[in-house]
Amino acid sequence: MTRNTTVRGQGRRNAPRRNRRIGNIIAAVLLAGFTMNTTSPAAVAAPNHCETNAWESITSTIPEARLTDSMRQQIRKGPDVGGSWDLSSTDGFVIWAMAPRLGGPSLLPKEVADGALPLAKYGFATRYSNTPVGPYNEITGMLSYARLRNPGMFAHSPFMVVDSPETAKNGRNNWGFPKSLADFVGTPRIGETLTASGEGWSVSVSSKPLLFDIHMTLPEFLGYIQMPEQISFEQPSPACGTKKMRSLRLGGMSGSVQVALITVKTEGSDELRALLPSGVYPGGYITFDHLGFDKPGMN
Repeated sequence: MTRNTTVRGQGRRNAPRRNRRIGNIIAAVLLAGFTMNTTSPAAVAAPNHCETNAWESITSTIPEARLTDSMRQQIRKGPDVGGSWDLSSTDGFVIWAMAPRLGGPSLLPKEVADGALPLAKYGFATRYSNTPVGPYNEITGMLSYARLRNPGMFAHSPFMVVDSPETAKNGRNNWGFPKSLADFVGTPRIGETLTASGEGWSVSVSSKPLLFDIHMTLPEFLGYIQMPEQISFEQPSPACGTKKMRSLRLGGMSGSVQVALITVKTEGSDELRALLPSGVYPGGYITFDHLGFDKPGMN
């Protein structure tokens, strides 16, 4: 009886040690699995690139995002810069969320509109301080949607205006984004206003901080995050088919996040005002350094 009691006592004393060992083994397995899913195997080949003039064939459901002859002349002179891109935004990246558009013509192109169920709309306004083609301003409208057939959650940007012909060309060639050129004034910094405009239209975005900002630095081991096929951007390119972007490098990225109220003022076509309607929206103000955008072989 005494011996059995002693054995049971030793077993109870050793249990925490066994539990720690088991916990360490489980953590190692989970970390290995996570790392395998977030890094690209060296054997995976980069995707075939379309011809370098594919940018000219990309259009949009938003009239203000369509290229003019003058824009084509400026964009044509730019260099071709393939992925991946390393991006920084020290002046700020403003993001806001809007309710989905449930009535009226779809703002999605016909190539991806079939069976799409609207989920939400998002807007972005930023100045990229460091990119492979230099700094530039950008304002974007994005649609998110789901499909019941071939289930998944997807996103499409029909409006993306910039003030850099170089990024307009490569954004179109590399990812099918319908980047067009606009004039910009102001800054996206918190408490200030960034305005993009063209002939007969304008979009102004300003932000008001609500809470303190949170600083963060993500560990290097995160590497590139690859989304499953059921979660991706869908950007039709007549010369290349539908381009999909499913990878971001978060490892090593540093930055800050602040909750904010975003005020938007839009003038222009019915389509542009439906995509980015004037109003006040919940959102955030973000700064970041070393965000990796699109690793070849992961899309």
